[in-house]
Amino acid sequence: MNAAHYRRTVIEEVVAHLLPMTDVRACFEGGSAATGRLDAFSDIDLVIVAPLASANAAFDAVEAALASHSITHTWRVDPPPFPQTAQRFYFLADAPPYFAVDCVVASEAGVEPFLERERHGDPLVYFDRTSKIRARAVDRTALAGRRAQRWRQLQGAVPVFAMLVDKELARGRPLEALGFYQALLRALVEVLGMSHRPDRFDFGWRYVETQLPEDARALLARYAFVADEQALRERAPRLADELRRRLVAEPPLPGA
Repeated sequence: MNAAHYRRTVIEEVVAHLLPMTDVRACFEGGSAATGRLDAFSDIDLVIVAPLASANAAFDAVEAALASHSITHTWRVDPPPFPQTAQRFYFLADAPPYFAVDCVVASEAGVEPFLERERHGDPLVYFDRTSKIRARAVDRTALAGRRAQRWRQLQGAVPVFAMLVDKELARGRPLEALGFYQALLRALVEVLGMSHRPDRFDFGWRYVETQLPEDARALLARYAFVADEQALRERAPRLADELRRRLVAEPPLPGA
């Protein structure tokens, strides 16, 4: 069974188990399916709209649907990354390589962020008793406020992380220095994201290969692949200077 057929089979089985549950108001797929990025390695990113009090029952239905594929691993994400949601990941014994079922149960309020088109694409709806599951425009004012707040946080945090890298190297603790260096790297991903993918600036390392231009990817690669302690000592001050230079200004405006 090829990957595309396997995905369809699993989705049909899960949806069939969810449809009889009156508390489940809707079910749709996000992720790669919603953003036009499906490939042979794509997971199933399933969103189930139901009261959180019904989350365990919804997960029970999903697990019953997946039983014929033999669940080999379950991750109960705690705490979940979004308010008013619950989340579990599943690995299946007969699945193609690198495949997972990422299942989120969201209340009707909690599902709203997943429907922002600029951030999450157009949901692939399997059923919707509410007639409310459709993509809508992101609140640009609120998003700009989050970017500005995060920019100010990075302006404060970067000098501290840079100092901590230097301190741990001076102490002869390169592994601890590396941890703080990685915090600087994550800051660079966000700063580049604010310039080149402002709607998804806070997506971390996700999609950097496809959403950042070549020069931004090259800059990240220059600092990301650190071979040893000596390389860390050489690159850490350069990375800190790069961030300080970029963070002196105000946050970049979208499209600027």
